[in-house]
Formats: sequence, C-alpha cells, structure tokens
Amino acid sequence: MEYVWNPWHGCRKVSEGCKYCYMYRRDESVGRSPEEVYKTKSFEDPLRKKRGGGYKFEPGSRVIVCLTSDFFLEEADAWRSDIWQMIKLRGDLDFFIITKRILRFNECIPEDWGEGYDNVTVACTVENQRQADIRLPVFREMKIKNKQI
Repeated sequence: MEYVWNPWHGCRKVSEGCKYCYMYRRDESVGRSPEEVYKTKSFEDPLRKKRGGGYKFEPGSRVIVCLTSDFFLEEADAWRSDIWQMIKLRGDLDFFIITKRILRFNECIPEDWGEGYDNVTVACTVENQRQADIRLPVFREMKIKNKQI
C-alpha cells in the first residue's frame, strides 16, 4: 500500500520550482490562502487504528509525507518533533520526504537521528542547475541512510 500523509498544509514559495505549484493553484481556486500553514486533521494518521483493530496505515506501506507543504518549512518547526516521534514509533512504515528546503535539514532532525532512520528516505528536489549547485553539495554530505534526488 501507499499513503499520502499531510500533517500540515500550506507553504511559502522558496525557489523557481515553486512558480507553478499545484497546491497554490488549488488553494487559490477555492479562495484559500496557500501561505496559511496549519495542522491538518490527518496529523496523527500513522497512529490511528481501524475500527476492527490494526493501524489505518498498514505495516509495510510507503508513506509520502507533506505533498501540500514542505516537511522542513519553518512554520512547522513546532510540530515536527511530534512527527519524528511518530515516524520512529512506526518503524514498520517507509516514510518518503521530498523537500526543496534541504538546507534546513540538520536543524530539523531529532537528536537520535545518527546516520538516519532506516524507515526514512529524503528526496532533495533540484529544479534547475542553479538549485542543483546550491542544494546537492550540501545534500551529498548529509547523514541520511536513504537519499534520492
């Protein structure tokens, strides 16, 4: 199985790759401000149980995180430690985090990160050569067990 988990919603454009952001278009089309960042109802979804027992997010599944925001968005700093705890608790899930804010990574990881969590893949996006030159040298040196570009 594969799940999309958006523990918070809203973002702020950070680079050229944000110019045609689908989340901005969608929010603006329904009269909502895409820059308003808030916790969603699905904040605790990885810990939620089904009525008959067992987790809503089935063990062995992939969980794509923050498709309507950025995991390392500054406005979500107060909530991120709770998310890391859930990710650690649900070691039976594979969490996939895509970010344009990889430069904030080291200030946003938990104290016990070490070389990274086995169940977390971090993908650094690079929309053009300028961003590749900025992000990739930093990303290459980061302690992350599972990396994608």
